[in-house]
Amino acid sequence: MKSLPLINLQYLIENHWYKKDNLILTIILYPLSLIFLFISTIRRVLFKLNIFKSYKLPVPVVIIGNITVGGAGKTPLTLKIAKELSSQGYKVGIILRGYKSEIKTVTVVNKNHTASQVGDEAMIYVTNDQLVAIGSNRYLAGIELLKHYPDIQIILSDDGLQHYRLKRDYEIAVIDSTRLLGNQHLLPMGPLREKKNRLKSVDAIIYNGDINYQLIKSSDKQLILSQQIILDKIINYHTNTTISIDTLNQKPYIHAIAAIGNPQRFFDFIKANNINITSTQALPDHYDFKDYMLPNQYSAILVTEKDYVKLHSKD
Repeated sequence: MKSLPLINLQYLIENHWYKKDNLILTIILYPLSLIFLFISTIRRVLFKLNIFKSYKLPVPVVIIGNITVGGAGKTPLTLKIAKELSSQGYKVGIILRGYKSEIKTVTVVNKNHTASQVGDEAMIYVTNDQLVAIGSNRYLAGIELLKHYPDIQIILSDDGLQHYRLKRDYEIAVIDSTRLLGNQHLLPMGPLREKKNRLKSVDAIIYNGDINYQLIKSSDKQLILSQQIILDKIINYHTNTTISIDTLNQKPYIHAIAAIGNPQRFFDFIKANNINITSTQALPDHYDFKDYMLPNQYSAILVTEKDYVKLHSKD
C-alpha cells in the first residue's frame, strides 16, 4: 500500500507525542517547535493589535475546538449541541474548514456532495440534517451559509479555536481524556497548536471521557464538563439497515478499522459494548480510503461514522 510509509511515520511521531520520547526526534523537532512558537506568538499579537483583521458575523458564533492536533471529539459534541439547540427552537448553522476536501472554495454542503468533495465531517453533519458550509476562511463560510439560510440564529464552528480571523462569542475546548495534552510541547515536537495556558481563556472545557481536574486550574467562571460517547446504532453498510450486537456477535471474525484522531478509543469503546472483535487496524486521521481495499477474510468489519461516510462515497 503506497501510504504505508506515511502511516509508519505518523505512528512514530504520535508515539513520541503521547507515549515515549524519542531522543533523535527530540533533537530534530525541538528547534522547529521554537520556530513554531515564535511564529504563532507573533501571529496572535498581530490579531490582538488589530493589524491582522478579525471579522464578526451578524449572529452569535460558538467555537468548538482544541489546542491539540487530531481528533478529540469535536464533531460529536458539535452535533449534539446543534441538535439540542434545534430542539429548543433555535435555527443552527455549522461551519468548518472541510479538511482534505477536493472543493477549495467556500461551499454550502448538501446531501448530493461526497466525503471526498467536502470532507468527512461535513458529510456527517448533512446526513444528520444540519445546515453546513465549508471554507478555509470560516468568516466567509458563515456569510455564505447565512445567504442561503438567512433565518439562522446561531453558528457553531467545528474547530477554529486558532482561526482568529473569525470573532467568536463563546469558546469550547475539547480534550481527549485518554491522551490529554501528550508531552505538552508545541508542534512538531508535541501535539499542541498553542501553549497549555490557552485553556485558561476559553469559556468551557469539555473532556471526551473522564474529567481531569489536575490538568489545568480553571477560573470560577469557566465551565468544565465531560461527554461520554454512547453506542447509538450499528448500520449494515450494504443494506443500510440497523443490526443488533447479538446479531453481530454471531459473526465468527469481526474486524474493526478506525481512521480517527485516536483509533484506540474506538477499539476500546467497541470492547466496552461487549462486541467480540477479532482484530483491529488503525489508519491516519481523515484517511480517504480512495485506494483502500477492504479486507475480505472477515465476516464483519466495523468502522466509525466518520469512516462510514467516506466508504459510502466510494460506491
